[in-house]
Amino acid sequence: MEPTHTVTPGSTGGAAHARRPGIRSGRLIAAGAGVAAMLTAVGVGTTALLNSSGPATSTLTSASLITVTAKMPISSRDLNALIARRPDFGPLTDPKRRAACLSALGYPGSVQVLGAETLQVDGRPAVVLVLPGDQPDVIVGVTVAASCSSVATGLIADTTVRRP
Repeated sequence: MEPTHTVTPGSTGGAAHARRPGIRSGRLIAAGAGVAAMLTAVGVGTTALLNSSGPATSTLTSASLITVTAKMPISSRDLNALIARRPDFGPLTDPKRRAACLSALGYPGSVQVLGAETLQVDGRPAVVLVLPGDQPDVIVGVTVAASCSSVATGLIADTTVRRP
């Protein structure tokens, strides 16, 4: 049987589905606008950097708001060991003074102090107080200046540790 139609090379101009569509003018305009916007942004940014007055300086107000609590002067093991010993309150032996100090630190003045030790921190007298934590297996260690009172705690360091 013979074919009913004949295809000759070059008669159809190539397969229509294999041809690439030409660049559409809308895409070309959008690409040009994008490149122009990018170049404008680079130019504005470069101009701003070249005309800047230098680095901004910090004000004293922002520096005064930074608080840094020093590292606890004794280890967590030593804090736990203070519970087993007789407390050495040093200048905080007076219960009223100790209660005033604890209140200034944000604890109830009647909180049971589990342990205490006097020591020197940076050449100054201080007292480490061991207080109960929020949970039964936690203790809080607070180091204060020996002059701790309701007016000024002299907080040196504080930490929370687990009981062994």
